[in-house]
Amino acid sequence: MEYRTNRRTGDRISVIGLGTSYIAETEEKEAVGALEFAHEKGINYADLATAGAKTFTYYGKAFSSVRKDMHYQVHFGANYESGAYGWTTDKETIWRSIDAQLTALKTDYIDARVIIGLS
Repeated sequence: MEYRTNRRTGDRISVIGLGTSYIAETEEKEAVGALEFAHEKGINYADLATAGAKTFTYYGKAFSSVRKDMHYQVHFGANYESGAYGWTTDKETIWRSIDAQLTALKTDYIDARVIIGLS
C-alpha cells in the first residue's frame, strides 16, 4: 500500500480509503469481513458519510482492536437518528448523532471532520 504523510500531524494515511456507500445493506458478517480484509491490505482511512447507521457498528466491530491504526472522518450535520442518512443544522441533534456514531464505532475520538452548511 502506498501512504502519504499528513504534514500537519505526521500521520501516514493510505492513498486508498474506504467509502461507506451502501455497506449497511450488506449482512454483518460479510461487511465486517470485507472491512477487516481492507485493513489487512493496508487501508487505514475511512470516510464515514454513509447511507445507513449500521455502518458505524460494522466499522466498530471490524476495527476496534486496531483503532489506533485507523483514521476516521465523519460529517458534522449528518443525522442518522432514523437509521438512514439525514441532514440537520441543529447543534444538539448534531452532537447526539456524533455521540451515537462514536459509541457504535467503539471509540472516543475522530480524526477528521467535514462541516457543511453550519453557520
